[in-house]
Amino acid sequence: MAIVALVVLVTIALRIRDVSHHFWLMGDQVRDWAIALRPFTSLPLVGPPTHVHGYSIGPAFYWIIWVIRVLTGPFFHNLPHGGGIGQAALQSGADALLLVGLWRRTRSVWPALVVVTLLATAPFDLALAAVVWNPVVGSILAKMAIALVLLDWHRGSLVRTAVVAAVAWCAVQSYTGAIFVAGGVFVALLVDAARTGEWAAVWRRGLVVAGTVAVLQVPWVIYQWTTGFGDTGMSAVTDSLAAVFTGQQGPRFLASATALVDAFIWMHALPGSEAFWALVLLTAVVTVAIRYRADAELLAVTLLPLAAAVTGFAFWVQDVEPYFLLPLAPAVVITVLLAVAAVVPTRFTNPAGALFLAGALAIAPARAANAATQLRMPYYSALATGAKEIAALGQPIQSIDPAFELPPGCNAEFLYLVLGGRLDPRAPWRAIIRRDGRVDYIRAAGGGR
Repeated sequence: MAIVALVVLVTIALRIRDVSHHFWLMGDQVRDWAIALRPFTSLPLVGPPTHVHGYSIGPAFYWIIWVIRVLTGPFFHNLPHGGGIGQAALQSGADALLLVGLWRRTRSVWPALVVVTLLATAPFDLALAAVVWNPVVGSILAKMAIALVLLDWHRGSLVRTAVVAAVAWCAVQSYTGAIFVAGGVFVALLVDAARTGEWAAVWRRGLVVAGTVAVLQVPWVIYQWTTGFGDTGMSAVTDSLAAVFTGQQGPRFLASATALVDAFIWMHALPGSEAFWALVLLTAVVTVAIRYRADAELLAVTLLPLAAAVTGFAFWVQDVEPYFLLPLAPAVVITVLLAVAAVVPTRFTNPAGALFLAGALAIAPARAANAATQLRMPYYSALATGAKEIAALGQPIQSIDPAFELPPGCNAEFLYLVLGGRLDPRAPWRAIIRRDGRVDYIRAAGGGR
């Protein structure tokens, strides 16, 4: 418990460091945090829109950030960086589950600590940790589902099976790219009973999984019913599949596998060539498949999602961005670390584990420094400070403009509105927020008295 508590505290501190100064307040965050501020009954029945003109096929993401807003928002004036802190805490909770699950599965604390350290300090993951964004939440839930399988928690009852299935499917609702992990989790829920020939148990668990997914899709069905089933939200996927199966384009297995390797290199800021890391991953997959061939559940949540992702994205005709594969990060890191551990002689297991952990901790500061160069908005603190000053006046303002350039998608007035401020085109003053957060008030042209 002491080790788990330490991991949670350290990873939270790492993830939320200075978030109130550099929170990434872009268009997606403005939209989604504004939705989270609504009453629960006003939340959408589907998830956020995607850049490929679809949307996530369920409201789990909005449910989760709404709960985070209720729990953490009041401590931070309901400003969006409070949501980032709550999301980071949820991520660290998932790390704790994964730590215990791997510890139990491998019967050694060292691989578990190394995996969690490498995941928590991966520059791309760390940069996103406190950014309220649905791919991050989908990845957190996918990690939780993997951890619960490694803990064998689902074996306790059918209710537990339903809970694990719900976590996995909520990951898909939050971010469609988590489907490959969810598929592996579903297989893991059934495979132990299938391996022993308990087919009645397989059927029962299969029905529970299917029923859980069906219940979670009720909001989507209601949404489709009210909109006349005009858009399922999966048009980009169906268009890609149609293009391949009609012969317009061929499946791209090599490009898909390359995208997985490139994403792994990008997320972890790894040195070396693409060919080198492709060989490392392939060797690790083969090693784990041989060493853990008797542990079908472990293979189902590590190797199966990787194979499914390579196959699935082979039928995706658009570019594969690195963040598409964010939910697969735990499976990749676990696979590589288990492969390394598998070739270490038993008598050297503990010294080697301690050495690997020392190495992971040694590179952590450099990885954190790398993360600090990504997805940061240094003027967030100025916007928040200025918004608080303007809102404290208790008077409407005509407009708020920054005295510095904001990235496209950022809304300089959003924080003021969150704090209860009012914009009125007839107000006599407009505000200019400086770089240090101080505010200048300028008589507005056409404003009232």
